[in-house]
Amino acid sequence: MRPAGAAARRGARLALALACALAAAPGALAAQPAQAAPAAKGAGGPAADSAALALLERTAKAYQGARTLRAEFTQALVNPRTRTDLRSRGEFLQQGSAKFAFRFSEPPEDRIVSDGSVLWLYSPSTAKGQVLKMPRAAGAGLDLVTAVLREPAKRFTVTALGDTSLDGNGVRAMRLVPRAQGGPFQRAVVWLDLKSALVRKAEFTEASGLVRTVTFTRIRTGAALPKDAFTFTPPAGVRVIDQAALLGGSAKP
Repeated sequence: MRPAGAAARRGARLALALACALAAAPGALAAQPAQAAPAAKGAGGPAADSAALALLERTAKAYQGARTLRAEFTQALVNPRTRTDLRSRGEFLQQGSAKFAFRFSEPPEDRIVSDGSVLWLYSPSTAKGQVLKMPRAAGAGLDLVTAVLREPAKRFTVTALGDTSLDGNGVRAMRLVPRAQGGPFQRAVVWLDLKSALVRKAEFTEASGLVRTVTFTRIRTGAALPKDAFTFTPPAGVRVIDQAALLGGSAKP
């Protein structure tokens, strides 16, 4: 039997690998500058900020009132310190405020699944033979509804960045800065569809400087979801490392 300390160290390495590389396809690491955001117009001023907040609150109500959400996504993790840019894509599914899943097609088989009580992080592309099991709250930074759309007026200072277009859709860009410290990100920029209030794009900047950008297409609210959308069963032979292991407990097979 391997010592608990070694399991904890392995778990910590896995958590870091998943946080920094889960979204990257094998071989997708490259020294590329981050893509610039689309140019915006009409930004600035209290009236613009109020209009941006009103749209954000409309978005929050729409998403929280939707029974289900289904969309395709592309994701980028940019590290300005190392000038690396990690890219991936797949399908995003959500039901209510507790269940969500990122099903990656690039890299295939990678999964982030919140089943309502447990968050599973599985990345055979970067950490073969292991899966990280954590409390659902640990995935707050991955859950768009929890991260951005819960009580936005109370939780964020919202600044209008102007209107622009994404994939032919008129959108309003706005910056969100958390009023309280210690959250999953230092600031975020979201692009909301002016007609539907859907989130077309979201960019999160962490304290480390890491920038996570998710772009959504083919967004469908109230869509039918697969029966196993929020079910994750560790494949045979895969070692499960739970939160206790990260804190010095034992890893359970």
